[in-house]
Amino acid sequence: MEKKIIVNKSKNNNNLFSIHNQADKYNNKGLEFFQKNDFENAIICFFQALTHDKNYAHAYSNIGNILIQKREFEEAINMYQKAINIDNQNSLYHFNLGIAYSNINNIKASAKEYKQSLKLDPRNLKAYKFLGNCYIKLKDFKKAITTYRKWSELDPQNPEPNFILGQIHVRNGRFNLGWKLYEYGLKNNIRKPLNGFYQEKKKIWDGKPFNGSLLVYGEQGLGDQINFGTLLFELLEIQKNVCVKVNKKLVDLFTCSFPTIKVFSEEEIIPQNVYDKHIALGSLNKFLRNHTNHYLNSKFDPLKVNGKRYQEINNLFSKLNGFNIGISWHSFSSKTGKDRCLKTHELAKIVSVENINFFNIQYGNVHNQVKEVNLTSGKEILKVPFVDLTNDISSVADIIRNCDLIISVDNTTAHLAAALGKPVWLLLPYNADFRWMEGITTSLWYKNVTLIRQQKENDWSNEIEIIYSSLKSSNINKK
Repeated sequence: MEKKIIVNKSKNNNNLFSIHNQADKYNNKGLEFFQKNDFENAIICFFQALTHDKNYAHAYSNIGNILIQKREFEEAINMYQKAINIDNQNSLYHFNLGIAYSNINNIKASAKEYKQSLKLDPRNLKAYKFLGNCYIKLKDFKKAITTYRKWSELDPQNPEPNFILGQIHVRNGRFNLGWKLYEYGLKNNIRKPLNGFYQEKKKIWDGKPFNGSLLVYGEQGLGDQINFGTLLFELLEIQKNVCVKVNKKLVDLFTCSFPTIKVFSEEEIIPQNVYDKHIALGSLNKFLRNHTNHYLNSKFDPLKVNGKRYQEINNLFSKLNGFNIGISWHSFSSKTGKDRCLKTHELAKIVSVENINFFNIQYGNVHNQVKEVNLTSGKEILKVPFVDLTNDISSVADIIRNCDLIISVDNTTAHLAAALGKPVWLLLPYNADFRWMEGITTSLWYKNVTLIRQQKENDWSNEIEIIYSSLKSSNINKK
């Protein structure tokens, strides 16, 4: 959700805001406290300003700004509305009201306020960004494209609007244009390629084979590197000599899956004589995924791991009767993780299905969640005791390989299971990542993945029921 309000930090020394000097003094003092993050004293000052001038719109707005910081969004909305009732021509009041509505997920109301803010101040660049974000959430992609294009026209040095436009086009199947615009994400470190990329002095690869070695830089998170890593199969058909830099947790996975590729950890300094040109991993899409047929006819082969723990885990599984499902329900992404996660009562309903063994393949500190689910479901989510689910990707892969099915939200585990070739039921939020596209139930990236799309924003009840009923009524729970 958008949280970056715009604060009117100007102090009133010329009676511009109120006809009462005392009201201005308290407002100015409140702004000083606000800038020091002393919200309690700031809010006292703003209310004091209102005792001297009950029509002091700025004071109401400033109280709303504090309430946003305190995540008291309903009260913030009330304050912004009071400010607007006094002065409906102030662009910032409408903009910040839009942010407050966004945080309670009232996207239509939020978009309305951003539009009004832009009507009053057509050069409010943040309003264009946030309005475009609203249109994406509402899946009105035509309006989103128009909004981002306008933002780009007004802010031509900013790569972000074109980067987002690229994602919209890919999401809607316009791959050629989308992946070209996706390249804007390499400016200003939006795509976060691994260390060394921005210090490169060697040429960026143009997609044509050459005599020499190509270095491919991993980018973004673990799931992104696994997903885009599936492009390396086709890359090797064009360029024979390739080396790649990835997160240290993925070195074994990439080494086993691509034996002809030299794999470096993100922490390693790669000698200059090892390669001749370079490219970011996600940039391979503009050469290898610019048409639907490139997905359908991909050379993707399930990834491999060393299998050091495979037999040990297999021995553990062999002692159990029934169908074995690996389950992952949480994302720690700071931007979109909240939308992707399942609540414990939702997870408990899935786990409650009898005659199925559910194995924990969820990374991170989720001990309390597991404890709560076990209590609610009356069953235990099983754990392989000797595997570090957060740091030992290869052993997690061995658990996945021993499972019959994986059920996961959109996270690193989902990409790992999909890339290993396992059947995956993937729960996608209403506004899913652009790579999962719109309106399809089978992933173009992984043919073994079934996409279970949320039909109502922030409500998994329908999708949980689908999974529960499918598991309960099928033959798999009678294995």
